[in-house]
Amino acid sequence: MHRIERLELTTNFPIGPVYSYVVFGDKLTLIDAGLKNEQGWKNLNDGLHRIGLTVTDIEQIVITHHHNDHTGLVDWILEKNPSVSIYAHKDTEMYLKDESYIEWSAEFFDRLFIEFGLTKEMAHTWAYRKGHLRDYFQVATVDGVLQDGDFVPGLPSFQVIETPGHSQDHISLYSWDDQQFICGDNVIKGVHGGIFLDAPKQGEERAKPLLQYLNNLEKCRKLPAKLTYSGHGPLIENLNEAIDGHISNIENRTNRVINTLKKANGVATGYEIIQEMYKGRYERAVITFVFEILSVLDLLQERNIVIADKKNGVYQYRLVD
Repeated sequence: MHRIERLELTTNFPIGPVYSYVVFGDKLTLIDAGLKNEQGWKNLNDGLHRIGLTVTDIEQIVITHHHNDHTGLVDWILEKNPSVSIYAHKDTEMYLKDESYIEWSAEFFDRLFIEFGLTKEMAHTWAYRKGHLRDYFQVATVDGVLQDGDFVPGLPSFQVIETPGHSQDHISLYSWDDQQFICGDNVIKGVHGGIFLDAPKQGEERAKPLLQYLNNLEKCRKLPAKLTYSGHGPLIENLNEAIDGHISNIENRTNRVINTLKKANGVATGYEIIQEMYKGRYERAVITFVFEILSVLDLLQERNIVIADKKNGVYQYRLVD
């Protein structure tokens, strides 16, 4: 059985610390690299020291997805250990470093937020905040691309499973030898899987991340995982139980959206739904609630429970009679 050590790194996020994992294989591998801050850097070095290592011992880093609490310390690690190889999904580097994509992303979200019902001022502010979240992975480059079905170099029993939903470049790693599952933010015990929307590549349609996520949960359910390692929260000993919890939470949110629409006489903009569902809370994290409710509305449209009609550039969501 592979030796896997969990390193707890500080974040400034409500979800709490993020976990990186050291996997002892043919190559000493770090899975994910925390948020870039001084305390997180200290946590990483202290954690490595606790297990008899330093950053100079790391031979390769595997990134589960591009979010800054998983990629933040990569550059600092490379400063100390420039020979480290970086492996990630084929689109990870684009999300973090491609200037043309980043600018397009901001334009995409500006339009999407207006269509969702935000004011032009709010849409512009939040779109460009989203479009420029790239401060944490600027020097490093991805040396090797990992795709669905690949086995990780240096960890030959770990197979890559593409698990989009939380992000479009999300990958998880499953060891067929010892049934250990490293799943990033795909499944987090006790916390509903955050669904975030990434701008599509220009000329492509946007993804529907909650639909992807539900498919991924069923795909993961088939894995005979003895122990699951998440990017946040405790280790998971019963993966199917955690998956059932996520599905239950998703169904609860879909029912809340349906009830909110009923309260609004069957029709509302996305922003009006958020204002009603999250009174007193939505102002602090508008973008998070937009992604959450938009993804639920995608699901309800897929189930033919809700229809979206565009009026004066804004979608009106209404219950099917």
